[in-house]
This record gives sequence, C-alpha cells and structure tokens, in this order.
Amino acid sequence: MKKLFFVILSTFILFQLSAEISFGNPDINMNDEVLFTVRQNSTGANPYKSVFYAKIKDGAAETSPRLITCYPEQMELLSGGSILQLRNRYGTARYYRESGELKWITKIEKIPEHALPVAPYSVSPDGKFFCRIERTSAVSGCLVLEAAESGKSFVLTENILLSYEKVPVKWAPDSSVLIYEKNDSVYFCNPDAVIRGVEIEEKYRSIGRGTVNSICWADSKSLAYIDDYLLYKINTRELYTLGLYSGIIGQGKAMGRLPFKFDSKADTFSSNSDVTSIVTCQANRLFSYLVVQSSSCDYMDVVYSRPYTDSTASLVDTMILWNDYDSPVLWQEKLPYNGAPEKCAVYRLSTKASQVLEIQDSGRPILSPDGSKIAFFSGAILYIYDVNSWKRIAELAGEKIASVLWMNEEVLCVGGEKSVRLWNLRKNIAETITLSSAIAAYWDNADYSIVAETNGAVYYRYNAENNTWKRLNDVIPVSAKNQNGRYRVFTGTTQNKQFKNSLYIRTLGSKAVTKAVFPESTVKSPALKKVALVFDFYDNADGLPRILSNLKKYNVTGTFFLNGEFIRRYPLETQQIVANGHDCASMFFTVTDLTRNSFVINEEFVRRGLGRNEDEFYECTGTELSLYWHTPYYAVTPELITYGDNSGYSYVNSFHNLSEFDNPEVRPEVLIRTYYDDIVRQNGGIIPIVGGFSEGYHVYPLYDYLDVLISALIDGGYELVGIEDL
Repeated sequence: MKKLFFVILSTFILFQLSAEISFGNPDINMNDEVLFTVRQNSTGANPYKSVFYAKIKDGAAETSPRLITCYPEQMELLSGGSILQLRNRYGTARYYRESGELKWITKIEKIPEHALPVAPYSVSPDGKFFCRIERTSAVSGCLVLEAAESGKSFVLTENILLSYEKVPVKWAPDSSVLIYEKNDSVYFCNPDAVIRGVEIEEKYRSIGRGTVNSICWADSKSLAYIDDYLLYKINTRELYTLGLYSGIIGQGKAMGRLPFKFDSKADTFSSNSDVTSIVTCQANRLFSYLVVQSSSCDYMDVVYSRPYTDSTASLVDTMILWNDYDSPVLWQEKLPYNGAPEKCAVYRLSTKASQVLEIQDSGRPILSPDGSKIAFFSGAILYIYDVNSWKRIAELAGEKIASVLWMNEEVLCVGGEKSVRLWNLRKNIAETITLSSAIAAYWDNADYSIVAETNGAVYYRYNAENNTWKRLNDVIPVSAKNQNGRYRVFTGTTQNKQFKNSLYIRTLGSKAVTKAVFPESTVKSPALKKVALVFDFYDNADGLPRILSNLKKYNVTGTFFLNGEFIRRYPLETQQIVANGHDCASMFFTVTDLTRNSFVINEEFVRRGLGRNEDEFYECTGTELSLYWHTPYYAVTPELITYGDNSGYSYVNSFHNLSEFDNPEVRPEVLIRTYYDDIVRQNGGIIPIVGGFSEGYHVYPLYDYLDVLISALIDGGYELVGIEDL
C-alpha cells in the first residue's frame, strides 16, 4: 500500500498569474519626448494603466522612463495629516498638502515582472511613526518600527510571518504606546523612546500571554486585556510598573470572568471606554455581548450570545464598533450563497441583534478620528454615515473607489481607479491631486503640455513642476502621433513571456536602428513553471467563506474536491462554490480510508461510489462534477487508481514531505516553506491547503495565510493554473 499525500489546495490563485504586461498609446512630439501607457495585472489590485514619460536621445530612452501617474494601492497619513503617502508596485510617493507637491520617495527603475501585493503599514494616529513587515524571505520578515520624518527604524520582532492584510500591532489613540506580539506574548513600548534608543529592556515590557487579539484600547489611558477566562483593565500609567513587577502584582485590575476560554489565535474582542462591557467573536462564529456585574470579579452577565445563522450568506469577517453611548455595533462582511457580490450588514447589539443597514458590494469601513462618523464605499460611491444614528451624512460618486483615508474630521482622501481626490465634507468639494491611471496621454500641440484622458472623455492637465494633475472643464482636441521625422515609436512582439508586447523606438534616416524603451522587456525568457492550487473539503465548511472571498478578490477560479458527506451536510455551501464559478471534483461519496477498510474494495465499489457522488452533486447544484478525483486523505493503491481510470476519472496526486492534515500544530511558515521547496524540487506541481478538517483542531489553518503562499510562488516565478493545465 502506498499513501500519497496530494498536498492540496490552493486558495485564491491569484490574478491569473500570467502577468501579461502590455504597452500602448505611444505619442511623440517634436522635442523627441514620448508618452505611453503600461498595463499590468497585479496581485491584490485591479489592472490599471500607468502613464510614463521618456526623453529620446541617440535612438533610446535617455534615462529610465518617468512614471507620472500614481495608483493608490496603499495609502497612509503622516505628520499629523500634512503628508499623504501613496504606495504601489512602482514605489512610494508623498503628497505635501502645504506645498501641493507630489514627490517620489522611492521608485524602482524597471517594470516589476512579478508584482507582489503592496503590504500594509500600521501608522500611529499622529502620523509620526509606522510599523511594517520588512520581507526577509519568501514567507517571513521582521516587524519594524520606523519614524516617518527621519526614516530611523528599529526591529521589534524577527521571523514574523508575512501578511498582506494587516500588521499585528495596536496603537494608543494618542500614539504614546504601541502594543505588539512576540513568541506568544504581548509587549508594549513607547515608540519615541525606541527610536531614540532609550527604551528599557523588552523583558520588562511584557503584558502577558497571547497575541494582539488578547488586548484592545478602551481609550487613550486604558487597555482591556483577556488572559484565558479573565478580563483585566490596565491603566497606561502603570504599564512600566506592571512590566517590572508582573510576577508580584499581576496584570492589572481584574474586571470580570468570562463564561468561556478566550483563544487569542482564533478569537477577537473589543471593549467599551471603561472596560465594563465587551463583545467577543469566537472563531468568527459565536458573538457574545458581556457586561461586568460588580467589582468582585464574578462571571460577567451575558446580554447577548448567538452564533452566526444567516441562511442567505456565509460570514467572511466581522468588525466591532462602539458608539458615543458605549453601545456595541457589529459590522459584518458576508458572501451570498447565490454567487452575488459581497455585502455588508450593520447590527446594533443589546439583548438581540437589530439590523440597521445593509450595503451591497461594500469595502471595509473607516472610522473618523473621533469615532463619530464612518466611511465606506460601494462600487463607485463613497458614503459617510453617523455612527450613533446610522443616518447618511454625505456621499461622493464619480469612479470606482480603491481606498479611503480620513485626513481630519472634515476632509477625506479618496483613492479611486482614475484619480486621487481630497473631499471636503463641509464644502462638498472634491479636488483632484493626482491621476491613478489613464486611458491614454497626449501632447498638447499648443504648448507641449501633457493631457491625459480618463473614463467618459474626461481630461486632465499635468503640472510638471509639482507632479500633480488638474481636471479640465473643456475637451481639448488632441491626438497621438507615432513619428516626428527623426523617430517612430510603436509596439511590437517580444520573446519575453512576461510581456504581451514591447515598446520600440526606430531611428529614421540612413543609420536605421530599433531599440526597446525598456530593454528588459525584449529579453528572451522561458515560460513560467506551473503550480496548481486546489481545495479539499471533508465533512465541514471551515475556511470556505474566506477562501471564496479571496478567490473573488483576486479574480481566480479554483478547484474544490468534495465528498458526499460534505455535499449532504452543506448543500448551500456546495451551491455557493458553483455559483461563484469554481470547478468541483470528486473525493468519493464518503470520508473513509479506502486502503484500510475491512470490507472488500473492488472496481464495482469504486464505480458506484464515484457515480453516487456525481448524482448527489448534480441533485444539489444542477451541474456535473469534473472527471478528476482523489481518495479521502489521499490514501490510495495502484488498484484504486486503475478502478478510477476505468470509470473515466483521472486521479490527482501530489508528493510533499509534510501534510497539513496530519500535523495540526504545524506553523504556516514551516508548511509554506516545505511546499515551496517541494515545488522547486519537482519543477512545479500541486500544493495543498485543507479546508473543512474532518477531525481535530488546526491551530494555524493554511487558508488563513493564502496571501503569503501565493506571493511566495509569484515571487519565485511560478504561474498558478488549474489542474487541467498541468
């Protein structure tokens, strides 16, 4: 008997990873200056066209072409709101509100062939400091604290798992204290003291066991901290005393006892301003509103405790808010079972959850600095609501929105697919500061200024002095020219598999020569090695909402292996997989190890088992399973493979040195490194992630770290494909 661990699964096979970089819309003027666009599919961001400028000298670009648009893949507010930082695959730019100037702080000289997601920063409320994860390997990095103005930095934690969703830190509302995690413990520091090198040793700054999920800021002067069953209130003025004498005086003031154990790896919570009420979210399933009874540290009163039970949509994520009256509000992101776009719902919590709002196709909400207003976008509209009344205050339309920041209580920065705008709520005026992307850019023949066209024949003029754009009220008649008598610019074929085409400059005259604007775009490259990521679901739907949400986010089609137990127990989830456009394959009609069963496993049994799974899947979804299969747990013999072949099925296998299913305690970085090394050794293949564990509890399920896995593969030059393309 041979046991083959297929190593399953992938999650969101990101962006259809044939990166396909394409050049277009060249326009040359009589001064030998060229404008052109570059379009590229990128992880975690919609495809967009960036506008470049190049000066031709001696038949080639004199210097590396200059980027003159700036897409807001990530935005941060620095220096008390006076500086807006914009980051994307090409580098980091900063907009200085006082001077109205946009400057590139860092910028790469070449077009990134394997563009990774732009990792988030966590910025202090005053904008003086920020934390980031500095990548040191394919899956890990260092947690770095950096001063925004001076650029001085300090490593808080080494060998932390990469994340393209959040940075595991929490800032005090007044920016005076930073909370971070290290080796399953929670620590604090004064960011200014750390940067100046005068902070006390870390061993004297420990708060207690857990992760950053164990702690939250109640207000600028107090923290709420949960250790197993006990809720504590910690005064920030006592942090250093607690750190020095925690073994003697404990972890703060004990407020109450929870009726369940809090698991900081899977659970989250939030507290009101005086730590007399909390809302917990257990494994994103069970929501409880608890209130302190008395000062004697008794069990807390359970005001509300209910599991998530919406029969129309699965739950992706939850955010807990508190209004001015210290009443809790739940913001939930949901994925409808019928395949519709994600939606969000808002509930007031008391003895019951009362829905006050539902938003279709919504982004994650952003609270105003004082917490009284909330901003969120749905498609091409940005909404502002009052957190207490949940009445709409204002809205801004015009283009699909990518990201939003509050500059202050009255001004928001709105990063759209076409432009970045500053929106003044009081005046209801939105001022464009730069373009995110453009359909094309042209030379204005009257003065050789640059004009760009966005959607709907809207035009902007470029201010070369401060690198910003201003919308034009009138349509200017402009057209592109591909030659000027000395040079001709055009797009042509290339042997580089990462590029759809290349942009060339042809010198006209007796010494005719043709050169690429970006020479690297013509370098012959081999086709990318292929990796397939598939999803194995046994007898529950753990991880499915998160997986489907990420697949939708990255516009990827996955392959799901389902067995009869899952289909019978989770018909809505099975239909949801199909409704979201994903392929489904067979894992037999029951969850059992076919190599260890006491009864006879013959060809007739396998045929009937595969056929029964087909019928149950069709009855549930009205569609057919694909003709791929594998046995439960990938336990297989040559005879079983032959039986499946004779039934018309192709068996799917993979070979890895470690199985997530059999190692529930394995850390994700170890698992990802193992899978990655195996793929390198095998020159491609299949990688496994398990959803719906049939037995046991996995501490670090790999589906929670799909962004890290995908990015490691992309950075290694792999193309993510369906199993049929292997």
